[in-house]
Amino acid sequence: MNANTLNACIIGVGNAGIKITNEVLGKVNLDYLFLENHPSTNSDGDNKIEITIPSRINPSLDQIRKKLFEASDDILVKVNKYQSIIIVGNLASKFGSAVLPVLSQMLKNNMKREIICLTILPFGFEKEKLFRCGVSLSFLCKFVNSVIVIDNNAIVRNGNEISIDQCYKITNTAIVDIIVQSVNKSFPDKFNYVFSNKSTEGIKDAFIETMAQLTQKIDINSIQKCSLYLYQPAEKISILKNVIETTHNLLSEAEQEVNILEEGNEITKCHILVKTNKDIVSGYDPLNLLIPKKNILDFEPEIAMDDIRLPYFKDIESGLPLVSRRSSK
Repeated sequence: MNANTLNACIIGVGNAGIKITNEVLGKVNLDYLFLENHPSTNSDGDNKIEITIPSRINPSLDQIRKKLFEASDDILVKVNKYQSIIIVGNLASKFGSAVLPVLSQMLKNNMKREIICLTILPFGFEKEKLFRCGVSLSFLCKFVNSVIVIDNNAIVRNGNEISIDQCYKITNTAIVDIIVQSVNKSFPDKFNYVFSNKSTEGIKDAFIETMAQLTQKIDINSIQKCSLYLYQPAEKISILKNVIETTHNLLSEAEQEVNILEEGNEITKCHILVKTNKDIVSGYDPLNLLIPKKNILDFEPEIAMDDIRLPYFKDIESGLPLVSRRSSK
């Protein structure tokens, strides 16, 4: 997708998605839409839709999705004229995990459009979020042309001393850089994983750290395409050459792409984006291998509003001996 030749709209979902979208808009001229989960006056009313439940302090996933469906006509009207839709959100948040897959399905079912989604995955220690994220990510992969994910946990793996705020800056910077570069070129298709770093040293050290994260998380042989994003303002050409050649040697079977970023950056010096298979999703969804693929896990829109029925579960009570049921009365 190229913003110069195609109509494109970027949708920021929730706090993180809106923050990242605002940074993108400072660098690229795109139309936008914000889906907010908290009322605000910071953006143009024509470019935002509130998905809020004032009567609930802590609404459930189903309640958020129901509210999203109530706003579906407004959303579709605002984005219907665009040929490509870029969605940005955070699967580590309840709002993001509720909205992103259902929004993607809504757009896919009602519009013949290219849909790209960039999202953030939770930290490994956020156990209560991992399953929810895995479910949403599994569904999301079915509804969009391209999924690009960055894992908070991968960044922390080699930099436990950094703060959560620094980690957020790294993930946000990576997503912004990839959107800006891809709008001017093209977005990768299918499933893609992003690795970045915390290095304040040169590109060489940053590349080593980032590649270490990659090899810990993904089998190199499964990588179909590798895109490098390198900050080069003060780097020697020889170092850039060595980094690029090393990538080619390590991932010789993968398609290669290099993006040289001219702006400086105090935190990150290198991002690596790889196209791979979806096996990594199973690591976030512990029941992925246990529940049959045809069964609904937690939120199929048709049943998630008020009453969730899981017909494939046996009626346990009806299976009890008649004597036991009588004795319990």
